[in-house]
Amino acid sequence: MPKTPRNRTTSSAKTNQPYAIAALVVACSAAGCARDTYQYGISKADLKSRLPNTPNLIVVGGPHPNLDAMERKIQYPVKLLRSWFPSKDPTAKLSDEERRLNAVKTASDYLDANGLQGINIDVREYNPSEQWSRLRNNRRIAPFWKYTGGTMCHLGYCLLPGRVFGYDKYNAYTNTLSINSTSPSRAIAQAGYVKKIYDQRYPGTYIAANLLPVFPLFRDMSVTSDVLTYAKVNEDLPLEKQLLPEAYGRLGGDMVSQATFFIPSSTYVPFYVTPLLSGAGSAVGSVTGKAIADQRQTESTNRILR
Repeated sequence: MPKTPRNRTTSSAKTNQPYAIAALVVACSAAGCARDTYQYGISKADLKSRLPNTPNLIVVGGPHPNLDAMERKIQYPVKLLRSWFPSKDPTAKLSDEERRLNAVKTASDYLDANGLQGINIDVREYNPSEQWSRLRNNRRIAPFWKYTGGTMCHLGYCLLPGRVFGYDKYNAYTNTLSINSTSPSRAIAQAGYVKKIYDQRYPGTYIAANLLPVFPLFRDMSVTSDVLTYAKVNEDLPLEKQLLPEAYGRLGGDMVSQATFFIPSSTYVPFYVTPLLSGAGSAVGSVTGKAIADQRQTESTNRILR
């Protein structure tokens, strides 16, 4: 009997997975790249009169023995790896306080340049009662969204303090930009979300929409393009070099993970596949960003030598 030809679809799909990931990341990078001109401020002119007009308030948190003890334990592996593999970045030799101050200044300068006011900038601050008060007093978010999504976000703030884990985050429900890392690129990326939220007529609905598949990807591409263009137009090459690998890595991981939502429900996908693909997308995106950063460095050096 003649042999039935084997179905090669599965093996071909597996073979092409790395190329598919690379293609997704390249497309994502193109959508989130820097432009030649920058638009300062929000795009919707009719919203400007509705925005806060009070100065941004910076609050620096003091000692917190319990959180500080947790932070030392959780951050110990990271600091150990940094001691084994020291960074070539000259700012890495500065103290954490100096580097964090630079991150706060970078984010604050971005907000000021875009005319964004009324933001609470918390630096290593942990104050659940104050956060709840800010949520209640935030009139830009509709009560329904404040006491549903805002409550869940507040619960996350209480249980997973950014001060302990060292992450930066903008909470639109309380209009608070929390800066806990020492990275200017992470701080300004979160400041970019402030501009995006300020440019929404219905911010609560916009935040809820970004809980759906794909929507966060378009948001992140827009924010990434904005902060990269800001750094490029202001000729801040050190900031660009930090932003590019992180931003493209984040976009690459997001794009691949969002793409998994469109896998047919009849297709069995092991639980570990999605995080692995997301990690691969982040790695390819980071390499892409690093290559672009090196190219920008070369172009800058050539201009100086001419």
